Amino acid sequence: MSVSFHVPRFTRFAILTVSGAAALSIAACGSSNNASPTSTSTSTSTVTSTTTSPAPAGEAKVSGLIASVAGNSIQVTKEDNGQAAVNFTSTTKITEALPATLTDVTTGSCVTVRPTSQAAQGQPVTAAAVRVSPSVNGTCPQPKAAGPGSSSPAPSGSPTTAPAQAQPVRGAVASVTGNTITVTTTDASGNTQQTPVTVDDKTKYTKQSSANTDAITAGKCLNARGTLDNAGTLQATTINLRPATDGKCPGMPPRGH
Repeated sequence: MSVSFHVPRFTRFAILTVSGAAALSIAACGSSNNASPTSTSTSTSTVTSTTTSPAPAGEAKVSGLIASVAGNSIQVTKEDNGQAAVNFTSTTKITEALPATLTDVTTGSCVTVRPTSQAAQGQPVTAAAVRVSPSVNGTCPQPKAAGPGSSSPAPSGSPTTAPAQAQPVRGAVASVTGNTITVTTTDASGNTQQTPVTVDDKTKYTKQSSANTDAITAGKCLNARGTLDNAGTLQATTINLRPATDGKCPGMPPRGH
């Protein structure tokens, strides 16, 4: 009986020893798991704080019909019938295209000629419209080079009878004789040549001149450039005005203005 009594006491001691070791292991695991969320929370907080800076505003433009003017704010109906807001200040440069005649085309002035049809460079053209503007320090500013899109072939399935868009003729007026305006043009390489421009009784004339804020009125066409603010309003640095045709502003203003 002494043997049978000794064995159960040893067994109970072994069970207690194993149980204690298991409890210590579980406690250690629990301590390790409690530390992990603190590290994860710190990492998440750091990532969030670096992605909240706003993007800087960029250059933009607005074109369309002036719907209303209130103070220094203009409401514009764009060509897609959407609405846009334009603000101006005393430092905004304002110009306006006004009706003109052939007598406003003088030697030394700058002209932009829209031909009735496309012609080879330097070859005579007939003017559908002529716009006159003053020279800047005795020269006529050259517009940025046009993109290659005008010389690309038409997509498959496009109508083949559509006429090619005539490229404008820009330069300084060398002379005006009768119904012929000789324009000194400059190509991309800086070479100059003389281009004869013929005008007739169908040619339309406009002249570009400086204007003040009183010229900004409803019913005129507007082409404004500047910077968009956070509310999406254009803060204009330049505004160009021109007359509307039957209450509409067909086409975009010529490049370089």
